[in-house]
Amino acid sequence: MHKSQIDFIFLSIFIAIIGGVFVISHYNHTKNTFHANLDKQHKNYYTIYETALESTYNNLSLQAKLFADDVKVQDLFLYAKKMIKIEGGTSGGEETAKIRKRLYKLVLEPWNESIKNLDANIFQFHLGPGSLSFLRVHKPNKFGDTMDNLRFIIVDTNKEKTSRQGFETGRISSGLRSIVPIFAWDIQSDKNVYVGALEIGTSYEKLLQTINQHFDVRLDILLNNQHIKQTVWDEFITVNYNKKTISGSNCILESSSQPDQKLLLEHIFKTSQLNKPSEKQIDNKPILLAQTQITQYKEKFYAYQFYPLRDYLGDKDPSRANVGSLFIAKDITDIILAYQSNQFNTIVYSIAAYILIELFLIFTFIKITKNLISQLNKQSTEILDQRRVIDLDKVKYKNLIDTINNNYFFYSRNNNQFSFVSPSIKQVLGYSDTEFLNNTKYYLTNNSQKALFQISDEQTFLEQKKNTFEIDVINKNGRLQYLLITETIKYNLNETKKVVVEGLAQDISQSRQEKMLLTLNCQILQMISDKEEKTKILESLVLGIESIIQDINCSIMLLEHDSGTLTTGAAPHIHKPLLKALNGQKISSEMGSCGIVANTSKRVIIYDIKQSKEFKKLNKMVIDIPYQSCWSEPVLSEKAKVLASFDVYYKNKQKPNESDFAVIAVGIKLVSSLL
Repeated sequence: MHKSQIDFIFLSIFIAIIGGVFVISHYNHTKNTFHANLDKQHKNYYTIYETALESTYNNLSLQAKLFADDVKVQDLFLYAKKMIKIEGGTSGGEETAKIRKRLYKLVLEPWNESIKNLDANIFQFHLGPGSLSFLRVHKPNKFGDTMDNLRFIIVDTNKEKTSRQGFETGRISSGLRSIVPIFAWDIQSDKNVYVGALEIGTSYEKLLQTINQHFDVRLDILLNNQHIKQTVWDEFITVNYNKKTISGSNCILESSSQPDQKLLLEHIFKTSQLNKPSEKQIDNKPILLAQTQITQYKEKFYAYQFYPLRDYLGDKDPSRANVGSLFIAKDITDIILAYQSNQFNTIVYSIAAYILIELFLIFTFIKITKNLISQLNKQSTEILDQRRVIDLDKVKYKNLIDTINNNYFFYSRNNNQFSFVSPSIKQVLGYSDTEFLNNTKYYLTNNSQKALFQISDEQTFLEQKKNTFEIDVINKNGRLQYLLITETIKYNLNETKKVVVEGLAQDISQSRQEKMLLTLNCQILQMISDKEEKTKILESLVLGIESIIQDINCSIMLLEHDSGTLTTGAAPHIHKPLLKALNGQKISSEMGSCGIVANTSKRVIIYDIKQSKEFKKLNKMVIDIPYQSCWSEPVLSEKAKVLASFDVYYKNKQKPNESDFAVIAVGIKLVSSLL
């Protein structure tokens, strides 16, 4: 054998060794780069998750604050808190139940909108101290329970009186929760007092599904069994969680972005013995694998990673155990197949031609690197798109605020002349902005004009530039309506001359009526307790009702069962000839609405008295009855026996509205308890 042949052999062996070393080194380098990119990719997904989670919390906080800032919600909640103290217990009594029902009806419609826009599933009012549940809007039949050793986020909110947010498991389910404090103005103490906490929450479900739709990545929330057993009611564990236990682990699948994700997780816990997080880790340690792992399931490859899941208490105290974990998985089948194919081709071409394979490997490496960079650029673009989606969501919630603000209207005026009124005045008073601007002096009462124009005229630029006061206005239906006015005076640059007055008007008619009704209720109950004369009590009640509902006259006619006649209980302002005609007459269907009520025990509404057959006899007996419409309600005993009729007369043709019904209902209850 020639030396050249020997040299060739040695050179060939040397080249083979160099090529083998290069191939092995390149294989390991490619593998490490591949896993590094997977790790970076999963960190990006986790960043996206954190961004979306923060956005969800912000949206929940915004919605919760909208409810908490509603004056009607504040007043009802304060009323409920006082009534529970009066009636006792954690749930209160009959009056507390009525308040709870009113509060439920008040927030139900905007709550349904929140379900559509935020996928919210938790809406609850809590009384402090602690976490006494007053009303679960999402479960209205569940109330009166305390969760001081479970709902720490509520306890802290009621203690510190500041907003909070976090993940927490309640009696029914787990969820992302935003808690805001509720304050209300107490007219008795004339102070802004703390009432309790308002909670709005949602599940992880929509958040995970949204990320999945935009980035094609699977996400799951896992909770350990012990955490669920310590928090959730047994009946809801059976309904919500028994079918979600992951075999081979101590975990429950709380939320998922894919319907078949439970099977993938069970496969991972079953097959990845060396890399899976143990039950001890899920209960006590942060779950973060050293490297993103890969598993094969149903002919597909998935890269996955576990991240620690902390609840509200865990965020406060780092030494506390995790409540579960966040699982992120990505289908990388195409990438894996391409990776395996590239490695196989590298080995084949290295055996056939070392130099060509070296060049091919360099080319392949460059190509793979470009592909990875392209994918990272694509993911960065997708993150920017997601941020744009979040910005669009903010616009949607701003529109929601604008919709809620339709219960208000804005205006500007120069001295005594209004120059602008927002179109939302139509929803408040029934007038268009043009109608109001052209006929302002007809709609504002004298007291209102004085309140509007005198305060700002007397005020100098050295004084406070913002005024808040109440006025009464005549609405489209001819009734008085009460507004809370907040005005800001704008001055020129030198603050020496008033330029314009800008105002915000809020309709407070309902809350004002409720306060007056509550005061009247307390007054009559006190008179009953003091055993004052029935005639005096009934007359005080009628006078109080007439002061709450404008432009009406009321009467209470007592039914004498022995004689079958009606006698006057109280009618301080009823037309005397009409009252004389009714008093002592036999009840019949032609003796007005009160006679029919005495016969039928049912409500009677008469729109046109002059043309009504029910007033046929009375119209003959009394000339020129000064009323055009009326209605009557029966006052019943506990055995549904008619005791009296409560009658309302209108000077103009009109029908009672829901507010009228509510006010008279309180009066009927008081008359029934008195008789």
